[in-house]
Amino acid sequence: METVGSDSAQTGAGGLPLSEVTYQDPDDDSGESAMRAYARRACEPTGTDPEYGVPALVTIALRESACNHPRWRVNTTDSNAHGPVMADGHPQNCSRGATQCIPPAFAAYHQEGAATTPYDVVACMCATVNYVRARYGVDRSRSNFAEQVQRADPGRPPKGY
Repeated sequence: METVGSDSAQTGAGGLPLSEVTYQDPDDDSGESAMRAYARRACEPTGTDPEYGVPALVTIALRESACNHPRWRVNTTDSNAHGPVMADGHPQNCSRGATQCIPPAFAAYHQEGAATTPYDVVACMCATVNYVRARYGVDRSRSNFAEQVQRADPGRPPKGY
């Protein structure tokens, strides 16, 4: 996810100051069935129809972090991997969590009431939903999630954000 501005009224996100993002890894479960359960939980606060949101979020988690596999929860090799070293031992702007949010985007699209760490799968997925809604015009129900975000479409090859 790239860093873009936020309009919390438009996205449904509460927004969070970057200084309030935390970096503890709650060691959430990994694997496709766990991602389905987390995605279903992320649909409610974001107003996403699970029929569309669950497959899209699971596809993103599969492609971004091998469904939250511990080895792939942090990307230290992409162009975002810079900035001061944070409490988890990685540069601030590394992509983190199941759907690989960079902390500035996670903060901007944070779902009010969700955990403050991108390592929390539900919080990371909620931020992803809010981001794609604002950035790509994904509709309120998210029925066009996979259509608008190729990376979320299990029927098409992955394509970056």
